[in-house]
Amino acid sequence: MNYSRFSVIVAILIASAVPVFAWGPDGHVIVGRIAELHLTTNAAHAVSELLGPTGHISDNAVANWPDFIRKERPESAPWHFVDIPFAAAKYDADRDCSNHHGCVVQAITDFQQVLADKQNSVEARVAALKFLVHFVGDIHQPLHCGERNGDQGGNKYFVYWPGDQKPQKLHVIWDVYLPRRNLSDAGLTALSYADKLNTRITPPRRLLWSKGTSADWAWESHQIAVAKVYASLPAEGLPHHLSPDYIKSSQRIVDDQLMKGGLRLALLLNETLK
Repeated sequence: MNYSRFSVIVAILIASAVPVFAWGPDGHVIVGRIAELHLTTNAAHAVSELLGPTGHISDNAVANWPDFIRKERPESAPWHFVDIPFAAAKYDADRDCSNHHGCVVQAITDFQQVLADKQNSVEARVAALKFLVHFVGDIHQPLHCGERNGDQGGNKYFVYWPGDQKPQKLHVIWDVYLPRRNLSDAGLTALSYADKLNTRITPPRRLLWSKGTSADWAWESHQIAVAKVYASLPAEGLPHHLSPDYIKSSQRIVDDQLMKGGLRLALLLNETLK
């Protein structure tokens, strides 16, 4: 990690909390909880040393901390996403993450290095842990890794959610509405829902999902954005009314991405804190 990037990391350690959510607060708690269930003994012990005996990576104050400090520290905003062009053939770091502000792909790599280095201060490593928990969640939200017609990951594309009188950003539908619908349908809290999802991580799924780097995960999410999130939505015109079929299929995608995010976060922490 270069000196300027590390300086930015240290600068945000004591930033105050302002709530701005991505994946919805529940989604990040779910990712953190699933990860906890797959940590090795060594990694779990290291996490406990950093967060204290009563701290957990699924705690709202940990999993959503990077969103709390986002308005106060606007320089951290680009670390939550990577806008891979809609028609791209692959992730290209020079094209997609070279704006000198960083992106979620590079942020995961950078903060993993900070967390792994015990020569860094406890404060810096705690911050790095919180960022990793959050950013691994973010990179599995498809609209954090893609955009169409300059819509900034669906932030400038509006749709109607059933029953709503006003159109909503497509990005917010995926960040908040869909995860909340899943919790509502199941009648569960975020932690209980995470436990339920964890039972669906079968050995074949674990083997399939336990691969790749942050760049691979971003490209996978981008492909989902292209093939699933945007595919049935018109590129232009008035706000589109989301169909029940779109919502149901999207709910399943959200579940899969949360499971992948939790499992991959655990694998990353197990490697970093071994």
